[in-house]
Amino acid sequence: MPAPQPGPGRLSVFLSHRYHSPAENAYFWLLLSSVEDVSFRVDEGVSFTSPVRLERMIREADGFVGIYPLAGRPREVYTRSALRHAARYFRLELSMAVRARKPAIVFHDQRLVPALKWPSDVRLIAYDAQELGTEDHSSLPMRVANAYREFVADARAAASPGDPGRTYQKRQVGLVISPSNERVMAELCDLLHEYGWEPVRLPWPPRLHLDSITTLRQCDWAVVDLDDPSSRVMAAFTHGQFIPTLPIASASAAYGSTAGVPDEETLYGDEGTGHRKAIIRWAEPANLRQSFEDHLGVIDEQSRYVGGWKQAAEYFRSATKRSERVFLSYAAEDSDQGAAFSRLLNERFQHVFDYRSSQAIPAGEPWMEHLLSGLARSAVGVLLMSEAYRSSKYCLLEARELYRAAVEGRARLVPVRLEATSDLPDFLEGVQYRALYKQSAQEIVDELVSELARMRQGDSVTRGSDLTL
Repeated sequence: MPAPQPGPGRLSVFLSHRYHSPAENAYFWLLLSSVEDVSFRVDEGVSFTSPVRLERMIREADGFVGIYPLAGRPREVYTRSALRHAARYFRLELSMAVRARKPAIVFHDQRLVPALKWPSDVRLIAYDAQELGTEDHSSLPMRVANAYREFVADARAAASPGDPGRTYQKRQVGLVISPSNERVMAELCDLLHEYGWEPVRLPWPPRLHLDSITTLRQCDWAVVDLDDPSSRVMAAFTHGQFIPTLPIASASAAYGSTAGVPDEETLYGDEGTGHRKAIIRWAEPANLRQSFEDHLGVIDEQSRYVGGWKQAAEYFRSATKRSERVFLSYAAEDSDQGAAFSRLLNERFQHVFDYRSSQAIPAGEPWMEHLLSGLARSAVGVLLMSEAYRSSKYCLLEARELYRAAVEGRARLVPVRLEATSDLPDFLEGVQYRALYKQSAQEIVDELVSELARMRQGDSVTRGSDLTL
């Protein structure tokens, strides 16, 4: 294949893809790179799907590229419901690109057609999975290259400083919250300041006039309280205008479409993932504060940048490891067993937080801050239980935080009893555990990977995949 020709400035695209299809990803990206070697960003390894994070990434991109294969055999038959389930993350990200009016091109398994709807300005290139790897007798490489050339031309034409989607003020967050929730407003403003964001409070009652429209378009993203019908109208505006929005809703609020006021399903659709799932639902301000802080940690986490084909090949190869972030928790007295688990987990997962690792906490950095950050971002918590563990206040802090994340559906908990005499802490009673005196560390890690694979079977993307387990 000829070397990519340099162009006038490198394009940066958002790549939507099924992470666990490295062969298909590499196949298409090599074809695309032979036309023009662009950089791309992917949303990998976060603890849960944040539509605000994804929308901010897509807004910053020059274009949207999707690679949508299907798992399984090339001639396998799928029902419509199975296809919609397999394509649910593709559909979420593609809908964002459509609302953002970004130049978009998607290469998809032709069997996904019943699950995909698209406007005419989105290029969808269907392929037969049996064509992959048979270039000598297939028109696929030529079809891919020609369509991609047209996409690149569109992306270059659209990539300009005057793009309305790029005129917002970074780090400004609009707040559409009723004065009746003044305590909520104070809590959120306090957290936003703490994380380096500038809160901008919109007047109440909300009105879609020139001033508010201008203010919202200048915001990096927005927080909208869905409790009040008038603010739900504002949520519809921000959603349609592609202003990334984090909705909040109290547990006591009553919903339903009345007198033209949209309900949640009207606003965000009936999909089981994405915007509706990301609504922060709270009963007490303390719960809201913690959930909002968790979202801030995910929204602000840096996406992975891949600068060209060489880095892309390395990135696609990394799919042999799972993308869930693992937090390994153990007492200093159990460092031998901890080191064994750390080695095995690092062989199977891309991201393992082991605070005794030399890479976990940079020299001179506040260790507690990094510890809590590692806890907040983890989708799997592996706890090595012993008497020394039960006696350590720091180990119990880690266990409680991971247990809370598991109860809230944001993490999977894997307690491991190191010896038969070591009991679990009281709050972990009733949680299924493994026992090192009955299984080897290798067997426990293999079992964990197998369980995660079964739970994720049918998932279509891990960029932006939903890592809530």
